[in-house]
Amino acid sequence: LDALVTGLQLPDAVEQAEDTMDQMMRENFTALGKAIAAAIFLVFLVMAMQFESPRFSFMVMMCIPFSLVGSVFLLYIAGITISMVSLMGFLMLAGIVVNNGILYVDTVNQLRQEIPLEDALIDAGAIRLRPILMTTLTTILSMLPMGLGIGRNSEMMQGMALVIIGGLVASTLLTLLLMPTIYLIIDKKKPKRLQ
Repeated sequence: LDALVTGLQLPDAVEQAEDTMDQMMRENFTALGKAIAAAIFLVFLVMAMQFESPRFSFMVMMCIPFSLVGSVFLLYIAGITISMVSLMGFLMLAGIVVNNGILYVDTVNQLRQEIPLEDALIDAGAIRLRPILMTTLTTILSMLPMGLGIGRNSEMMQGMALVIIGGLVASTLLTLLLMPTIYLIIDKKKPKRLQ
């Protein structure tokens, strides 16, 4: 409609204006975008303090872009647009998907003190596969009825559920497949200590 009105030749006394609903929607989207950015920063900060290294925190944060692939794809397949509800799903996803990365990176850090790094990367995947799948599946299964639109007023929350389901599926698969490579790349870039 905006493009259509822009193309019209309006009389001098008539101009295009923004109504209150559009202003509120734009303000809410901006506020939620800032909340998502703040959440990602705080998650990074907490993990950097826990791991005592921003490198490991950055590795874990790679789970978030992995999850966006699945979230956007599932929203596209379902034909649902990005709304306030789906943005709340992205906000929740920033805290949920890093769990898999934390489990994996922490296990690798513990194992590499006893065995070589390549073996630690493989063993950590085998050791943490079951806990990662269990936590992911419980969240996905709990969101499935909402994602399918089953129940009263569930269509309103469907976008949030689909964002979480798609994000968790993609993040879990890509974390297990790509995290060892990311770990190797970042670990090789660390500065060597002088002896």
